[in-house]
Amino acid sequence: MTKTCSLCKEEKNLTEYRSRGGKQKHLLKSRCNTCLSSEHKRWVEDNPETVRQYRAKDKWTLHKRCKRHGISEAEFWSFYEEQDGSCPICDKAIAAEDSAIDHNHKTGEVRGILCKSCNRALGLLGDCPGTLHRGSLYLQDKGYYGNGA
Repeated sequence: MTKTCSLCKEEKNLTEYRSRGGKQKHLLKSRCNTCLSSEHKRWVEDNPETVRQYRAKDKWTLHKRCKRHGISEAEFWSFYEEQDGSCPICDKAIAAEDSAIDHNHKTGEVRGILCKSCNRALGLLGDCPGTLHRGSLYLQDKGYYGNGA
């Protein structure tokens, strides 16, 4: 099934659209994810003072992040302490306020607390263990830099 984006006018698969949320979560937004993301980035660039004030008011608290992912703050701290305050992928120490709550995008299940870089990497690799494994094999075969862990 496809839908045409009201902004870019491209016909895209329904998976390229977000739910409207709330009482209308069964409906999809009229703009595709790519257009929504571009609009948001542009708005953030055009409104730095509003963004600064929003962040300064501590509106994006740990409580709000946990609520967004359907876990309690106690569950967050349980994950964090179980991982000794470090990212289970790169093994670097992560500050709780600068962490990413990693979750399965299909089920919503929280998998752990990652550094933002590793969380982005998993997303860019489509959360696919096979792709990640092939990437690891590629680096081992072709060479890599860093700590080699």
